[in-house]
Amino acid sequence: MNHLIRTKNLVSNTWIALVLLFLCSNELFAQSHKIALSLTGGVVQDGFGGMITGDYKVNEFDYLQFNVQASFATFEQNSIDIPVDTYSFNAGFFFDILRNNSRTFALSLGAGGTIGYETINNDDPNIAVNQILNIKTNTLVYGAYAGLDADLFISPVVAINIKLNETYHVNSEIGEFTPYAGLGVKLIIK
Repeated sequence: MNHLIRTKNLVSNTWIALVLLFLCSNELFAQSHKIALSLTGGVVQDGFGGMITGDYKVNEFDYLQFNVQASFATFEQNSIDIPVDTYSFNAGFFFDILRNNSRTFALSLGAGGTIGYETINNDDPNIAVNQILNIKTNTLVYGAYAGLDADLFISPVVAINIKLNETYHVNSEIGEFTPYAGLGVKLIIK
């Protein structure tokens, strides 16, 4: 329950910060770019995660996105919290759905594919005395994801980056859908 409250507070605080920064940053002018890198940290269902992302613009409004994501969560079985670590590579196509004329703010929507590795209980099937997990403790997972990216430029080469992703792992042992809400920084490389 505490994870849910923390997730709601993080999302609420993120949107408040985004609106305030947007209103205070109208004098800044973000330049058009080709390549950007971002680093975000955030929450996943019943845990936390992080993401390193590279964007490659194919035109002024659309870009390819590649990222590596790690998440560390728990799920409950027989009143025992069991750790679940997921490491994945995501590749997708994003397009701007909202951007202001001074190019200080951009909101993008996208989707793509994902492939990764899921480890449950540190690959140990034993969870307690006389209790064994009846699922695979390590699995190659794959599927799709959809995401929303918000960039608020604080200089021509630095932006605050907000990511909201929903990943669907077709063959996950603990649940197919995994949300991610992250906040971090984006650097314009070229």
